[in-house]
Amino acid sequence: MRKFFLIIIIGYFAWDHYAVNYGGISPKEAIKIKIIDPVKSKYSHNRDITISDYEKTKYECDGRQYCSQMNSLEEALFFTKNCPNTKLDQSPGEAPCQSDFILRD
Repeated sequence: MRKFFLIIIIGYFAWDHYAVNYGGISPKEAIKIKIIDPVKSKYSHNRDITISDYEKTKYECDGRQYCSQMNSLEEALFFTKNCPNTKLDQSPGEAPCQSDFILRD
């Protein structure tokens, strides 16, 4: 059993020496390319969606500026954060158009 491990270790270092000196691919790069990258791409593709991507697809800046043109408090918050020239009434410490949507409910 010791001979087997010794042969594996000698083979690893021989491969590494050959790759460094003669332009081949090193064992670390081979493991990364053949094993780690395919597994990483298989299981990490669903995590690319962010909250800002979700918000951008739900609403878009279409020129609305006033509280009377908004349909929800969430929409007013989106317009305040992402759209230029909004004229939404907002008191310090309150959400934009908060009093309008409380009265509508």
